[in-house]
Amino acid sequence: MDSSWAPYPDSFYGSQLSVAPGWKVGGWPPWGLTDPIARFCTACGAKMAPLLTIASNEWDSSNHGWVPYEDQALGSLDDSCVTNPPKVQVSKGNRLQLYVCPESPDHPHTSLIQ
Repeated sequence: MDSSWAPYPDSFYGSQLSVAPGWKVGGWPPWGLTDPIARFCTACGAKMAPLLTIASNEWDSSNHGWVPYEDQALGSLDDSCVTNPPKVQVSKGNRLQLYVCPESPDHPHTSLIQ
């Protein structure tokens, strides 16, 4: 941690150590535009589990620490060609989250964009 983060240890932890940006399989849903709200299966009422998060960017200017070493030589780390290698854009730069029911793969899934 350099001195620029010293007054903001919680922000340093959140953006540089604990919350990896980009596409994810499983894990925990990101806290985005709204408070984290549990999703429940419409067929059985079970709490749904995050299956996939599709992000518009792999990183942004606040979290270059997550850039893979092999990508750091590609050019400006804020250039959209570098920050979004698959060139997928979700609703004006947001994330699409897909949830599944842990009780049965036959139950309907749900999604959330934020």
